[in-house]
Amino acid sequence: MRKLIAVGVVAVCLALTACSAGSSEPAGQATTTQATSAPVATTEAAKSAAAWSVPDYKGDSSKVAVVGDVVLTPRSTAMVALNRKSGKELWHRERSGGDYNIYWISGPLVVLVDKPENHSGPYLFEVIDVATGSTLWQASADEVSVFDNSVYTADCQKESGRSEHCATMRRDLRDGKSTWVAPATGKVSEAEIGLGSQQANIERPYVAFSVPSPPSDIQWTLLETATGTVLPVRAENRAWYEIAVDNSLIVTDNSDVRGEGSCPVLIEAFDGLSGTGKYSTTVNSGRRKDGECEHSLGPTPTDGFTGSGSRVAAVSDDGSVQLLDLVTGNVVWTSEVKGTALDADDRSLLISEHADQGSLTLVDFATGQRKWTVADPGFTGYPSERTTFVVGDRVVVGGRVPVGEYSAPPVTLVYDRETGRELSRYDGVLAGAGADWIAVGRRDGEKYALEFHG
Repeated sequence: MRKLIAVGVVAVCLALTACSAGSSEPAGQATTTQATSAPVATTEAAKSAAAWSVPDYKGDSSKVAVVGDVVLTPRSTAMVALNRKSGKELWHRERSGGDYNIYWISGPLVVLVDKPENHSGPYLFEVIDVATGSTLWQASADEVSVFDNSVYTADCQKESGRSEHCATMRRDLRDGKSTWVAPATGKVSEAEIGLGSQQANIERPYVAFSVPSPPSDIQWTLLETATGTVLPVRAENRAWYEIAVDNSLIVTDNSDVRGEGSCPVLIEAFDGLSGTGKYSTTVNSGRRKDGECEHSLGPTPTDGFTGSGSRVAAVSDDGSVQLLDLVTGNVVWTSEVKGTALDADDRSLLISEHADQGSLTLVDFATGQRKWTVADPGFTGYPSERTTFVVGDRVVVGGRVPVGEYSAPPVTLVYDRETGRELSRYDGVLAGAGADWIAVGRRDGEKYALEFHG
């Protein structure tokens, strides 16, 4: 059903190159008018030693998470929970080795989803108390969508490799009990605004929901989460992203419909209760340094939008970053900064000169006012994507910095959110970050290790 966007997502076990953890002195304070000097790769001793490290880490970048005193570390065939202070193993779960990185956190609980390789069977999943490692409940389904209060499971009839004809049931996250008397015919969209850090989506009163539309296609509607009622609104399936915002159904078409030289994203909104159209507007996605369109308003390959609440980042016709309110279709502000939004929370929006590389600028989320700009960190461009976290009082960015003709070791940079001053630098892949911790994966001889700082 959905078009796939080609991106360079590289596992730690493939992306890490031989280097030791390190940190440089701050590169200088960023200003609101010009960029600071570009950082370079370093092999100097780290400014602060890691709290602990664990060997034989073969997980994926940006997937480490912290819940209370527990660090969750996905591995190739297991999820391993470690004590935050010591790094000692607390519990683990074996995985099939298919897609081992699907997991979502809601408060003290984690939902592990074991997706078989090549989607050769149903998803197996279990809800676990992170502190104790005990399983609250488990089940299997053809499709699994996780929210902060619920798990939506769908049993589907697959046709031509697609699973459009599904029967979906909402289950309480805590005990797995069904919410409705009977399942709803269709499937939940997983698109969301501001996805990140393995946190489960917030469950709203409505979710975007696909329903069969004979003879062979689907349409989009809204599903009332409390009752399982399918609303009367219907929207054409454009095979891109769909989301519920308040009682509105939002669908996008990210195809190049305006001709060469543009990166259009068509956004249409429908009233969920009456089914009438509310607005139709066209914005633009970001553009890579080579001129190619990103075809996405979110951090690819995630099915989501960069933003917070009902507001998402887009690009104007002249290349300026703007903030769009999906409820009204109105532009809230247009920044003086041109580029592509990489990451955001309700305080700040991180912008890159190009979608895949270039200088970095932080603006205020409410007003679009520039706070600081730092020069291009020197990361390679597409397909080696950057990993970013805007969290707490820091902005953390990971990527690869070329050293010589054939080597591009991974580097993690930490900036002060208020000033843009470089606080720390580590040689290694950015494996996760929070308000007071950073996890870095690095090569340790012939094997790989996970270093935890915090």
